[in-house]
Amino acid sequence: MQRKHKMCRWKSEKIRSRNSLILIEGYYWLVNVYFNSKTKLIDADIEFFKERIKQYENLLKLESKNLFNEDMKIQELVNYFNKKYETIEKAIWKMIKVHSNFRYIDNNEYIITKEGIKWLCKNCFKQKYLELLESYKMALTEKYINAGYIYDNFFNKN
Repeated sequence: MQRKHKMCRWKSEKIRSRNSLILIEGYYWLVNVYFNSKTKLIDADIEFFKERIKQYENLLKLESKNLFNEDMKIQELVNYFNKKYETIEKAIWKMIKVHSNFRYIDNNEYIITKEGIKWLCKNCFKQKYLELLESYKMALTEKYINAGYIYDNFFNKN
């Protein structure tokens, strides 16, 4: 749990004992993602974070944030996904077979639309999509804490 999601504060600090306590959110992650044998770990992880994001947005009465805001050139995608050019190219060809309108030419360069980037994240580069969801969820968690809700208070039990 800690190795997979370093940003999430689901575990208490060890102060007085050798044991740690975990938040209910961490427990739900273990049950719904880690011990879920019906779906792949990455897919269950993505669904878990999407659900938690929805819950935080509802509690905080926030509009859903668009994670993909701009079109990108292929070279920008290489840096964005931290993958080789050839890997990005193969993923784009896979995307074009389904959605040819997610790519256009501007100044003799191919540009991938924000919808195309979203498709690439969800279908080819799921780890990047999970990282985006996790960072957005942690930003919502900070807003949740700043709004006065209790999140990671273990009430001096550890």
